[in-house]
Amino acid sequence: MDYNFINDPELKSMLEKKNKERMIDNQSIKKTNKKTNNQSNNQITYKENLEEKELAKRVKQNDRFQSLKLKSSKKLKKRVRKPSTKNLALVTKQLASMLKTGLPLLEALNILSESTDDKSLRIVFKDAAISISRGSTFVSTLEKYPDVFDEMYLALVSAGEIAGLLDQVLDRESLLLESLSKIKGQIKSALAYPLAIFALTVIVVIIMLLFVIPVFQDMYASSGADLPELTQLMVDASNFLRDPLQIFKLVPIFVFLIFVLKRLFKKESILLWKDSLLLRLPLTKELITKSSLANFSRTLSALNSAGVPILESLLIAKRTIGNRVFKKIVNKMNEEIQYGQPLYKVLASEKVIPILFTSMFRIGEETGELSEMVNKLADFYEDEVETSVKGLTSLLEPLMIVFVSGVVAFILVAMYLPMFNMMNTVS
Repeated sequence: MDYNFINDPELKSMLEKKNKERMIDNQSIKKTNKKTNNQSNNQITYKENLEEKELAKRVKQNDRFQSLKLKSSKKLKKRVRKPSTKNLALVTKQLASMLKTGLPLLEALNILSESTDDKSLRIVFKDAAISISRGSTFVSTLEKYPDVFDEMYLALVSAGEIAGLLDQVLDRESLLLESLSKIKGQIKSALAYPLAIFALTVIVVIIMLLFVIPVFQDMYASSGADLPELTQLMVDASNFLRDPLQIFKLVPIFVFLIFVLKRLFKKESILLWKDSLLLRLPLTKELITKSSLANFSRTLSALNSAGVPILESLLIAKRTIGNRVFKKIVNKMNEEIQYGQPLYKVLASEKVIPILFTSMFRIGEETGELSEMVNKLADFYEDEVETSVKGLTSLLEPLMIVFVSGVVAFILVAMYLPMFNMMNTVS
């Protein structure tokens, strides 16, 4: 600033001096402010970088946690396998007994998770105890394990929790599982004997083709006589089995046939035809009919008694039936009941359903005691399955003995036939 207009020299010098000092102070203030601003900006930038790093660290930790959680769930899924029906029935019965004595569900599940021998059920009930302690329901925990608990089990547990009758429902479920396990065991025992005999027959035939027939082949080759067609067939079969190259040539054919059969048996029409054929064969008709009706009756009775709606009960009971012909009948029952039609009319129109089953079903519907009547049907047909299995086993035993004897006799006759021809020629 110019102070020439002031005449007093002292005042002028003093003002100029003060002005210089002010300018110096302003410059220092500007420098200080600029430095302060730079420091504050650096602090803000540093803070933002810290926040970004912390956020990135949290995201990384969260991703790692999610991946670990996913891996642990996959490991858990691998570890939890479907237990046997017998083990599940036993554990369900133990749980029902503890609840009947007044023991809390949480404590009962903890006891079962420590005492049961089945590893899968031990994991499931431990998880159920933890979930219930956090406020979840029992059925919501069981729904996480569809390989262990089917829809029938979940429907009964859900109905029992809602009605406050979990102990009674679990007791009914254990009886149902025991009956299903009994029927499966009876059917397996009926099929085990013929399968074992058939496997033994195949082994005997292979041994004879590999070791017995070559001895006869060398003996007949030295005689120079022509072999009968039956004997030549067995010799060719023996030569084929002893040649690895011939067997390797058949491997692609067998693989192709297996692939085609798998594709065919995935088609619903082929599976329906197969199930219809089994219901026409005398040996399998009675066993399949009675076992299907026993499973259906027992499941329907348990679900209906627990208060599960009839439509849902029919859909769940259908899953316990292996034969598709009976599944179609249940689907038809489900459709007709939605139109207000009684169930026994659908059963009466089907030829594969016995008259006794239809009559008992009709009595149960008309008297309002369907659960009790169907339960009696289940008892009756379970006994019939046991009788049919015993009858089938007693019938198959002599038939399989005749089968094995016939195969061995066929091979021996084929080998000794040239010898008989040579003796007739000499005589």
